[in-house]
Amino acid sequence: MFKEISELKSKISNNLSEVLELKNLLKNKELEKQDLMKEFFLAIIDVIDSYENKENSLLEKLPADSECIKIINSFAAIKKKLINLLSKYGVTKVEFPENKLIIGFSKVVGTEPDPTKKNDSIISIVRNGYIRAHEVIREAELIIVKN
Repeated sequence: MFKEISELKSKISNNLSEVLELKNLLKNKELEKQDLMKEFFLAIIDVIDSYENKENSLLEKLPADSECIKIINSFAAIKKKLINLLSKYGVTKVEFPENKLIIGFSKVVGTEPDPTKKNDSIISIVRNGYIRAHEVIREAELIIVKN
């Protein structure tokens, strides 16, 4: 009888160990998946940045005739599809409703004085930031006021 109880305890212990191993494996796989998704999102964001840069370059260099507007609109349509793809997975641009620096969601890449504005007011967004739920995918890069 004691031998059977001992064997049963051993089997229970082995099963519990296997369950813990499987839980850890599942947790690690989920973390890998999240890392891969973040890399994927960053790659899409990089393409969006390229479209925005090209769009801005075209706006500066080309005349505002109908052919140029068609080209710019075609870039905008592709960019919109990529933004919609990110949105499908819960990735959105970091918004600044009060036009102020938000620590943790943005980083300062430059400062300029402006006596007409308060410190930490945003002068320009160099690169948009993106978030998914409460996870920062990429911080926004900002130029802000420092008096």
